[in-house]
Amino acid sequence: MTLRCTRKLLQALRAPAAANPAQAGTVLGDWYANLYETRPCRVVLCLSERSLLAVLVEFGDAPRLVDAIGRSVADLLARNGVPENSIRAERAAMAHVHWGPTANRRVIGCLNEAAFALWHEFDAMDPRWFRDHEDFLSRFIYSTTAYRPPHELARELFQASRPGSRPNLALIH
Repeated sequence: MTLRCTRKLLQALRAPAAANPAQAGTVLGDWYANLYETRPCRVVLCLSERSLLAVLVEFGDAPRLVDAIGRSVADLLARNGVPENSIRAERAAMAHVHWGPTANRRVIGCLNEAAFALWHEFDAMDPRWFRDHEDFLSRFIYSTTAYRPPHELARELFQASRPGSRPNLALIH
């Protein structure tokens, strides 16, 4: 997977970003991430480029961050009805990370919109409530997806990735 981080997050992680990271090998595509200074913890908000599915994790060093994102994505996919074998395959593909700078301005706009919605909808960014926040964002709608919720797009992407299906992966432009 390629984790496309804002400059702020790359500096905090001290992660080397490749100018042209490898093509995403995951169904959900590249992940975009930004660091937010909140209380009681620093929070990383991550958004899938293909579905705009979002996860929240506590900030940590690069290996812990990658593992936390993988666990959160797997948990969110399970809550949204993605088959277990698809989740395992996605999690395995996410274990190999390429660090890169952000590249898609539309996804950056959606990342900012999601952060704005979270900070207005919820009083605190306590890790105990990250699942509730992720569920809220999985049903959030963006004009970029023709107002279709991310959890529906994610299920469609996984269904389209099965052998013999006809994928429509041009969901976000």
